[in-house]
Amino acid sequence: MADSSQARILEAARGEFAQRGFPAARLQDIAARAGIKHPTLLYHFGTKERLYAAVIEQAMEDWAAMTSLAVARAPKGFARLAALVDAGLEFFASHHDFVVIWRREAIEGGDRLQQAIVEHMRPFFDRAVVFLRSEVAAGRLREHDPIELMQLVYGAVMTYFSDAGFRARLLDEDPLAPAAMARFGSALTAMLRDALAPR
Repeated sequence: MADSSQARILEAARGEFAQRGFPAARLQDIAARAGIKHPTLLYHFGTKERLYAAVIEQAMEDWAAMTSLAVARAPKGFARLAALVDAGLEFFASHHDFVVIWRREAIEGGDRLQQAIVEHMRPFFDRAVVFLRSEVAAGRLREHDPIELMQLVYGAVMTYFSDAGFRARLLDEDPLAPAAMARFGSALTAMLRDALAPR
């Protein structure tokens, strides 16, 4: 029962934090959205700060699981990079509320993400840079700046989802439809292959 309540609270909290932002989100509204009493929410998470941290932590755990699967499927060369692009698309497609939360935090300076950055994102980033440099040294990828590559890929994937509403109006199609996401993923992967795959 506790796990079920916590899952409902986290789902409701993601929605409220995405819709209203951290400062304006209210624990009473989150509890109502989760279909529980306010004291039950406090019992599980204590404060809004701890609840917000739990929302971020859950997303980071999901991200780690998805990227680990991608690495296991494609351990070397450009295939691994392509698998990670696919994992990023899958993650953001299934965590759209988190896209809004993350984008808002990035704009506001990211102070509330400090723990997630230290515990999850920085280690992932560091491993990715080591991998990319080792693949260049092994001749499986062309010479490039791995830090800027990571920024470019992150920016492309994140923007695709954060700007989905704008893209829908511009192109008169649902960018979250599987065919549209597959087209974007194929285009991004093709550009990366042209830039990075050995010739």
